[in-house]
Amino acid sequence: MAENRLSETDTFSFEINQSNASNYVSDPLTLWAVSSTVNSISANIDPRWLWRANVFLESLTASVWCPSFPRSPYPEFYPEDSAAEKAAKLMKLESNHPKFGLQLLRRKSATGSWIEAACPVIQNRGRRFYVPLINPYLTANEVKIFGRFDRLGVSFKDYGDGILGGGSITSNRIYDTLYIEGEYRVELDLILMAKRPANTVMNTITVGPNPTLLVSANLNRAYFEIQNQGETQLLWGFGTSGSNATSHPFKMPPGQIYYPGNVAGFIPTDAIWAKVIEGTTTVLIVESSYQ
Repeated sequence: MAENRLSETDTFSFEINQSNASNYVSDPLTLWAVSSTVNSISANIDPRWLWRANVFLESLTASVWCPSFPRSPYPEFYPEDSAAEKAAKLMKLESNHPKFGLQLLRRKSATGSWIEAACPVIQNRGRRFYVPLINPYLTANEVKIFGRFDRLGVSFKDYGDGILGGGSITSNRIYDTLYIEGEYRVELDLILMAKRPANTVMNTITVGPNPTLLVSANLNRAYFEIQNQGETQLLWGFGTSGSNATSHPFKMPPGQIYYPGNVAGFIPTDAIWAKVIEGTTTVLIVESSYQ
């Protein structure tokens, strides 16, 4: 079904420093809004298609430099240390040296409550260092799937030593920076459905020598029909203005009916304009839209 799949990969990045870090303590920074990502790829899909979105956060990394905090030593790991022993050494260093928490938050909608997903401990390691945030903080059994309306955010937790840009060495606070960069992938599986048209509209319109808007643009248009019911030749065209009805018109003699084949890709969704060379004519318009 590869021919019926749309895929998009893109990145996002943010810089947080002493000038804006405090803003995100009470009002988390939204790193990624899944719905916006999905909408950007689905907005122009023909309404005859049903689709399902699969969303993946492929990578998320924080690049940290916080010299305003006293330096914390690296844990002394040995090759023979078990995972539990390494974790115990790391927690001992974290508990005895200045630190702050980098909160990773999730919520199910734009207005829902933020829920903490993880809170890596950040300390000054004496140089810029990199923290991979997906594994282990946002991963369960290697699965990194987000719902369509999920949002990923970041905030800070003060453990008593201040947050980014709020450490003990005043002269170095301006250098505290944190860069977050992520990469995501969206896949849309498309299913062509024979959807039943609804909202059928029928109008008669008097058309004169100046272009007249017969019907507005309609992305959900399923069918339309034009009938020239007068005794004067009708000129009509598609577009955002009536210029095509003048420069590149379809010509319809009196009494003629026109309707395109009801085949995917052949139903125009633009606005439709019409005019006559002289006098007036009456035009019958029939338009149906998909549900």
